[in-house]
Amino acid sequence: MINWLLPSAPSDKLVPKEQMHGAFIKYRTRILVSTILAYASYYIVKSNFTLSSPYLTKDIGLTTADVGLVLSALAISYGIGKFFMGLLADRLNPRYFVGVGLILSAIFNTFFGYTRSLWVMILLMIGIGVTQGIGSPCCQKSLATWFDEHQLGTATSTWNISHNIGSGTASLIVAGTVGAFGAANIHSIFLIPSLISVVMALIVMVLGVDTPESVGLPKVNKSKQKNIKHKTSWGAFHDNIMKNPIVWALCIMNAFSYILRYGIENWIPIYLSTSKGFSSVATNSAFTIFEYAAIPGTILLGLLSDKLLKGRRVPIMLVTSSIILVLIPFYALAQNIVIIDIILGILGICIYGQQVLIGIVIMDALPVESIASGIGLSGFFGYAFGEVIASYGIGSIVGKTSWNAGFGIVAASSIVCIISFIFLLKKYHNTL
Repeated sequence: MINWLLPSAPSDKLVPKEQMHGAFIKYRTRILVSTILAYASYYIVKSNFTLSSPYLTKDIGLTTADVGLVLSALAISYGIGKFFMGLLADRLNPRYFVGVGLILSAIFNTFFGYTRSLWVMILLMIGIGVTQGIGSPCCQKSLATWFDEHQLGTATSTWNISHNIGSGTASLIVAGTVGAFGAANIHSIFLIPSLISVVMALIVMVLGVDTPESVGLPKVNKSKQKNIKHKTSWGAFHDNIMKNPIVWALCIMNAFSYILRYGIENWIPIYLSTSKGFSSVATNSAFTIFEYAAIPGTILLGLLSDKLLKGRRVPIMLVTSSIILVLIPFYALAQNIVIIDIILGILGICIYGQQVLIGIVIMDALPVESIASGIGLSGFFGYAFGEVIASYGIGSIVGKTSWNAGFGIVAASSIVCIISFIFLLKKYHNTL
C-alpha cells in the first residue's frame, strides 16, 4: 500500500555518456525548483498563525502569552517531528514523502481557522508541527544526493530562499485575504493558504526526482566514506552522528541561532502594531522585507563560502552574528518605518544566511545516508529549544515586563553565537 513511498529502484535504462552532462543539468534544475516550491509552500502554512496573530488577539482575545504558547507547541512538535521524520526521510522517497507532509500540514491548518479554543489550537498546531517536520529533511536529502561538495553550498543557499519566498508570500496572501474577506473572517485566513499549499504539493510530487540512479545516471561523486550503507537508521545515526562532535556542536548552536531568528520574526506583526503603532499594511510590509531581503543575501553568502572561502562557512557566521548584535538595539529604539524596514532587511540576510550555513556545515560533515537525520537533529535543537525560548519565553517576559527584556534575550543569544563560532574556528580552523 505504501510501496510508492519507498526509494525508487535504479533504472534499467542508463543515460548515454555523451548525454549525461545535459541530463544532470536538467534534473538538478528540477530538484532545485521542486525543493524550493515544496519548502516555500511549507512556510506558507507554517507562517500562517504568526501572521494571523494580530487578528486573533483582537477578535478572539488571545494574549501575547497565549500566542507564545501556541507557537511553542509548534516549535516543540516541529523539533521532535523533524528529528523522527528525518530518520524516515533517509529511508523513503523524498519526492513523495515531502508532498504527503505538505498535504497533511495543510489539512491541520484548515481546521485551525474554525476553532476559538486555545487548547484545540494547541492540538492542531502539534499536528502541523509534526507534519511540517517532513519538509526540510526531505529537501536537503535531495540536494545532498544530487549536488557534490563543491556545489552543495551554492545549491543549498539557493534552496534556502524558499523560507523567505514562503513566509513573504504568506504575508501577501494573508493581507490579500483580509482585504477581500475582512479580518473577522478568520477561517479564510487559514483556508486560502492551505488550498494553495495542497495544489503545490501535487505539483512538487510530479516535478521532483528521487536519486540519480533512478533515472539512469551515476551516483554523484562522493568518497567511499560518504557512501557507507548501514542496514538500519539507528546504526547510521549511531555511527555517523552520535560520534561526530562537529554535528553536536552545530546542533547546539542551531538552538541559539533560532532564538535570533524567531525572537525577531515571530514578533514583527505584534511588536510593530502594539509598540510602534504601525498599521497592518506597514507591519505586513516589514515582515515581507525581512523575508525577501534574505533571498539575494543568502545566495550571496553561500556563493562566498563556496568560491571565496573554499568551503569554509564559520567565518561568515561569525560576521553575521556580530552584525545582528549591533542592530538589535537600533531595531528596538527606531520609530521611523523606513529605518525599521532597512534594519529588518539586514537582519533577515544575516539570520537566514547564518542558519543555512549551519545546515551546510552539517551536510558537509555527514555521509549522504545520514543527511536527513542530521538535519532533523539540528532542527530538533533549533525548534524544541531555540524557538520555544523565542516564542513562549519572550512572549511571557514581554507580557510581564517590556519588549526591551525580550530583545535582551535575543542580544544574549547573539553573544553566545559569537563566542561559540570563535571557539569552532580555533578548534577546527582547517575545515570549518
